[in-house]
This record gives sequence, structure tokens and C-alpha cells, in this order.
Amino acid sequence: MLKILNNSLDGIILGQKLEDINKEIINNTNYSLEFDNKCKVKSDSRLITISSSVECDSFSLNGKVISFANLEKFLEEENPFVEISDEKNYFYTFPKYNLSLYVDYENKSFLQILIYDNSLKELYESKRQKYLDFEKENTNKVIVSPEEYIFFPYKYIGEFRFNSSLMDVVKKHNISNNIKLDKKNIIEVGNFVLRFDDGKLTQVTIFCNEKIKPTIFYDGINISSTEGVTELLSKYDVIERTASKYLFKDLGLVIEKDLSEFRFFAQSLLRFWANLHRPITSW
Repeated sequence: MLKILNNSLDGIILGQKLEDINKEIINNTNYSLEFDNKCKVKSDSRLITISSSVECDSFSLNGKVISFANLEKFLEEENPFVEISDEKNYFYTFPKYNLSLYVDYENKSFLQILIYDNSLKELYESKRQKYLDFEKENTNKVIVSPEEYIFFPYKYIGEFRFNSSLMDVVKKHNISNNIKLDKKNIIEVGNFVLRFDDGKLTQVTIFCNEKIKPTIFYDGINISSTEGVTELLSKYDVIERTASKYLFKDLGLVIEKDLSEFRFFAQSLLRFWANLHRPITSW
């Protein structure tokens, strides 16, 4: 596993002179090393960035393992700068660690992990949007129209964001039901049914019928259409739950084969759905 410790990556230390670095490291194709060009003598050039050249699904940062299981929590805690590439992958820059991550969510891969010298902080950190501001801005835009919704796996569907508190959802949507904070609460908002576990939003179900036919988009795919479901089946692993349901574990999504129900769930319910073997009744 790739290890970052302070200003080093796998033991390669930023600021070292070219002449002081072992040739085996310089020739190692697993790493990409960048040196400054300010020195007249090439051997005196200082190492200013170190990056991985091999994709991985986890790494160690000052002793803490970062993987896709805890990436969202890490992002919320650190609030890095964020950019989106033309390929719709994400760049996250963490000033606290002089760290930049290039993340492919679809394939759950860190395409590049890079640490940079203090002399490059302005280059990597200026004119960037903060992660929490970016998330808030995009969450506010997730409903395209009253009948169109954007879905992001394990994060949100439409205006409903997973792990929001029950009280926040009640207040935002002006739900007047008398709700008690039991272990599990299920409430209805239009054609949505919301499930809360321990006061946190963990599942959103959308019911469709002849009168209500919302359009649901994921990564540009209309997943509420037969063609869209077919495309999902060609791209993602699926488990059939009873004769009528498709479970997409990578997406946190359960679809009725007749497109009458779409269930979106938080990471905390993944085990529940993955281990469910008996017929399910609608909530």
C-alpha cells in the first residue's frame, strides 16, 4: 500500500536534490518525480512533486488508511479544494497535507496520488472551490424540474441527501406529520417514501405509476427507462432479489423490473440489501 508520511511518499522525500536520490527510485515506473528548474546545475535540482503512476483503491496518510469506504467522511472533515476533469473525474487538493488526489468514482480508483512542495502551494491551491461549498451548490441543483431527478450513489437523490437528520428533512420539506424519533421512521413526501434509521436518512423510495412518471438520471443515463436499465445491466454487477428486483450494490440502488419502484439507499444499508433473500413488501 502506498504510504504518505509528512512530506514523503513511500520514503521518497520532497526537497531532496536529484544527486541524492537513488537511481533505482528515479527509474522506478511506479512513481513520477518532478524537479525544479531553477538550478544551473541539474544535479542540484530539488524534488518538488512525487506522484503515483499506478492506480490503487486505498493508501495510507500519516498512518490512517484512506479508501472508498471512508473517502466521503475524509472529504467532509478536511474540506479540500475540488475540480472536475473533462472525463468527469474529481481532483481534490488538501492544503493541510500538500496532497492532491485524482479520483475515479465509477471504477472506485485513485488514478493519481500526488504530494507537492510548499513552493507550489499557490499553484495547487489558488482559485479553487471548497468541497463543502461545491457539494452544497450541486445538491441545491439536483432537481432539474418537478419530475426530473439527479442521482449520485450513496450521496443524494433529488433534494434528499443521505444521512441528513430527520428533523432537517422535516423542516426543509415542511412535513407536518407528528414524528417520533424511534429507531426507524418511515414518512411520505409526495411519491417519495423516506426511511430514517437512528434519526438519519438511509433510504429513499420513488413510486411510479401511470400518472406519476418521474425521470431519474445517473451519469447521463435515464435509469427510469427500459433502455437506461439495460445500460446499467451492461455496466454494473447486479443481484436479482426475488423475481422482480435488481440490486446494484455499487450504486446503492434497487429497481423493480417493471420500473414501478426505485429504491436508493445509504452505505449503512448495503449489508441489509445484499443479505436480503426473502420477498420484500413496499414501505
